[in-house]
Amino acid sequence: MKRIIILLLAATMLLSLAACGSNTNEPQNTSKVESSNTNESTTSNADTSATDSMTSTEQTASGSETTDPVQPAEKKVLVLYFSAQTAVEGDAISGATPRVSNMAATEYLSNMIHDQVGGDLYKIMAVEKYPIGYNETADQAKKNADGDKRPAITVDVNPADYDVIFIGYPIWWYTLPMEMYTFFDTYDLSGKTVIPFNTHAGSRDGGTYRTIKDMEPGATVLDGFNINGGSVGSSADQVKAWLDGLNY
Repeated sequence: MKRIIILLLAATMLLSLAACGSNTNEPQNTSKVESSNTNESTTSNADTSATDSMTSTEQTASGSETTDPVQPAEKKVLVLYFSAQTAVEGDAISGATPRVSNMAATEYLSNMIHDQVGGDLYKIMAVEKYPIGYNETADQAKKNADGDKRPAITVDVNPADYDVIFIGYPIWWYTLPMEMYTFFDTYDLSGKTVIPFNTHAGSRDGGTYRTIKDMEPGATVLDGFNINGGSVGSSADQVKAWLDGLNY
């Protein structure tokens, strides 16, 4: 009888120990599962963050591809010229220059340049009109030059509104017409690109490009184009080659 009781007690103890062992393992397994869930959550957040970052980068890249780049403002071009147009033979006082298509040589050349470069075309006008006739015009021009006068002019445009200024004139008594001295004394072309051109009767540019550089030290003054007034009518290819060389 005692042996039976002892066996029953032993069995009871074994059952109790088994139950205790089972309860001890469950929290450990739960802990591992939670740790695994935490890692998955961390990985998921990291992946999401990386995805967001990539998405943001891709959107920025996509935006830069679909947005047109900002283009530099187009340069405004002005073709400006002086020509008395009262001398029957033309507008070069140092020698006879024939008119072309009923225009004085410098005006005709200015129109050819304007046809290629575009922009605006204006004339510098002398307030005091020159007398009719070549000799009379020549005499008046020489008096102005000898007296270093600055004849009054009118210009129906503001050169300050332009970036590039082509400026033309005849050679009168081996230099600029005095009206051109008035112009350069009046207008500060600092920051502009100035491109001179002129007609002549043998004097070429007469050193006037250097004169313009001295009078407009703040401007970029390029070496210009000169041609004998009598050849203007057949100078289209020369003018085009010059302008092509300037990228106009």
